[in-house]
Amino acid sequence: MKKFIKKLKIDPYEIAEGLVVELWNLYEQLIFTINKLLGKYHFLKKNAILENRHIGERIFLLGNAPSLNDFDLTKLKNEIVIMVNKSFTHKDYEIIKPQYHIFVDPKLANGIWPIEYIETVLKKNPKVNLILNANWFYLEKFAPYKNKENIFWVKNKMVSLLFNNFNYDLTTYYACSGLGVVSHGFTLAAYTKAKKVYLIGVEANGVVKLMADQDSHFSGKDSDYANHKSLDWARDLKHMSRGIMTLNKVCNQYSKNKTEIINLNKKKSITLDMFPNEDWNNIFKNDV
Repeated sequence: MKKFIKKLKIDPYEIAEGLVVELWNLYEQLIFTINKLLGKYHFLKKNAILENRHIGERIFLLGNAPSLNDFDLTKLKNEIVIMVNKSFTHKDYEIIKPQYHIFVDPKLANGIWPIEYIETVLKKNPKVNLILNANWFYLEKFAPYKNKENIFWVKNKMVSLLFNNFNYDLTTYYACSGLGVVSHGFTLAAYTKAKKVYLIGVEANGVVKLMADQDSHFSGKDSDYANHKSLDWARDLKHMSRGIMTLNKVCNQYSKNKTEIINLNKKKSITLDMFPNEDWNNIFKNDV
């Protein structure tokens, strides 16, 4: 109790946000449980085939930050790779042919991103395991993808800032950090029991860069933010901050799962200092 009071005095807003998240998670958990009992989440059972798939192996998780351009990604051709969102526009995408591609951003459902993005990914990489947001499963525009063998649907909730609700079971309502789509990559890697996850092109500062009129992605500035106003930036900064906070909270949980997350970015990142750094060149120097 003393700890709680002390933290309340230091940062009451963090406590208030944490309590709101708890209430929202309870509500969402209740709705999920009811719908699961009604059989509406039967498709999550399929995700069990991904469990323990990569025991003891290494996975490369690629974000879309400008630092992605610092690497020769063709070296990842025969590696287990997770890519996300519009990474299919990268010049080396069809060489890498990532084993996993994740789309969970609401933009794909609400029309900001065209549904054709899915077809583009499947055309460029037919054998990819595509991870989609379970909230879209019953939407008409996603009907063609409901029963495809290599498409998996996932349902997540926010990590608690007050309690330990972390889990990575993809067959249920799992908790991952708030660092956007990359967080789902962490969870996927943990569920497959990968030994090491190497981060490339993950910076967790895209909003700050855009506000400073700098490139936020390997392809330049993200056009989705072109019409942002001050309140939009304020909300995005809050989400970015929460993502960094939850990463600090759950990074030890990944270690307990025997999944080590390592940052390969060449420049030291102050936003990802919870993860150790390693030199990209050292990863491949002993490879034949």
